[in-house]
Formats: sequence, C-alpha cells, structure tokens
Amino acid sequence: MKKDGVKLMQEARCVLSPMAGVTDIPFRIMCRRYGCRFAFTEMVDVNGMAYRNIKTMKYLDMVEEDSPLGAQIVGADENKMLEAAKICQDRGFRVIDINAGCPARKVIKVGKGSALLKDPVKLGRIIGLLARKLETPVTVKIRAGWDEESINYLEVSRIAESEGASAICVHPRTMTQMYKGAAISHEPTKEVKQAVKIPVFASGNIFSAADAASVLKYTGCDGIFVARGALGHPWIFSDIAKAFSGDIHEDEPGFDRIKLIMAEHFKLSEEHRGELMTTKRMYKHVSWYLKRYKNLNEVMNAYREVNDTVSFLSFLERITLDGRKMVIQPK
Repeated sequence: MKKDGVKLMQEARCVLSPMAGVTDIPFRIMCRRYGCRFAFTEMVDVNGMAYRNIKTMKYLDMVEEDSPLGAQIVGADENKMLEAAKICQDRGFRVIDINAGCPARKVIKVGKGSALLKDPVKLGRIIGLLARKLETPVTVKIRAGWDEESINYLEVSRIAESEGASAICVHPRTMTQMYKGAAISHEPTKEVKQAVKIPVFASGNIFSAADAASVLKYTGCDGIFVARGALGHPWIFSDIAKAFSGDIHEDEPGFDRIKLIMAEHFKLSEEHRGELMTTKRMYKHVSWYLKRYKNLNEVMNAYREVNDTVSFLSFLERITLDGRKMVIQPK
C-alpha cells in the first residue's frame, strides 16, 4: 500500500490542490465531474484535530463520489502532526500531505506552513516520523524558500526524500512573494526533479491547459497541482487531460452552460451544507464563474439578495449577456 496513493496521483497527472476555504466536498465533486482524478481536502490544522474541534473534523468528511482523496495537514508540533496523520490514515485517505508552503500570516506566525522552510531539520524530523509510523504515503508541499536570501528548495527536497517522503510538490515562489507576480519560473521544480528520485509535482500559475502542458514539458515532472486555475473553471481538468494527449484546444462553455454549471454547484452545496450556508459560501464561487464577463460588480450586488435555492435560480434567470457584458433584468 505504501506507494499506492502517490501512484494514483501520477496516473492522474493533474491534481486538485488543497485550498483553504475552497476545496470542500461540493467543489471537489464539481471538479471530479469535469475530469479531476485525484484531489486533496482543504488544509487541516492539527491543533484543531488534537482537540477534535467539530469544524476542523468536518474537513475530513468523505463521500463515495469524491475518491481517491488525499488529506493535507498543517502544524509545527511533531506529536500532533503524527496524531493527526494517524487519524487521516484511519479514515482511509490515500495520501497525507504536509503543508510547508502556506504563506498566510496566521499560519506562519506560529511556525507552521512556509515557516517550516526556515528549519529544514525540523521539517525533516516531522516527515521522517510520519513516514516511519504510517503505512499511508507521506508527501510534502514546499516553496522555493522563505525569501530571496534563503532559497533552499534543493536542500529541503533532499531532506524530504532522505526522511522517507513519497513525493514532493514544488511552488516556485518564496513565502515573501506570496502569490504575487503574473510570471514565474518553474526552474526550481525542474531542478528538484533532477535532484531527487521520488515523484515531483509542479504548482503555481497553472490557469489553462496550455500552461499545464508547458510546465510539464519544461520541468519533466510527474504531474501538476492546479489551485487558483480551477476557481470558476472546474472543467480545466478535462481540458488539461486533452492537452496531455496533444490537444490544447480548450472548450470554454457558453454563458448559458456556465449558468447551468453554477446551478449544479449550488445544488451540490445545498445537499451538503444546507441553503443558508450555501448562499454565503457560493458568493465567491459565483464571482469566480462570472469574472470572465463584464459588469461583475453589479451582478454580485444583485446576488446579495439571494437567500435560498429559489432566489438563486431566479438570480440566474435574470442574468443575460449583451456581447461580453452581463445585464441584470428587473424582477
């Protein structure tokens, strides 16, 4: 079983990356329906798991349609990381990923996420502990380094491999760069792929099938992680699958089709979260689906009146398209 989960990731080649506040069950299922073959949970904090916090434990819920699935955990305490990883293993996750890449202030200020890059030895101890104690494969997601003065992705990758990590995902920005910059170089990923023998996955600025094919070709890596590129764009996975077979033509759905996709997403969310939570949660998703068109602000102002499924469907019916500009019809 040791390499089973990572093998599935390699076979999928394109993985839905963990995204806090985004990759919940409804969103993961939407991506599955449009070609995603391997996905991760939202980032799960091991402190909340240690106290069996109800909200935290909900992140680990699984449903039949959402498989195979990996869990990503974030923390700094070695014993809590192991305890959390064992919980994930017992629940049947196929891969347990250690987050050493999150740049969020609330995460790094307590030594978690990207902060672990400042102490590669400690990160290595965590990886080694989990790799020795678990049957489920342990992977790690990293950045190029903490800042431009402390680029250490090769050191961290070699430590991760030596301590038993089954795969590495590389985001080529530093922590201080956050997600800034439209253009990034995937040279760090290419170098890591050449430096280690375990599978390497690329992450960062993959917003289209052409991006995915280019990164895969340039780095020689074993697959890619898609994060922000899937926001309002769950069909990116089917586009990428075609691109990996040599067809980089992307099938952008028409406006009416996108409205049907939004309705499908809303229904899924309502089934798992109820109407009230869904109307709040879907606000950002609707804005992502519609940001490709003009007049987004006016449309999202109209969305604020949505409070249940009926009003959501009415909201969709009222939106029409004039060229690339959305128009809200009166009630």
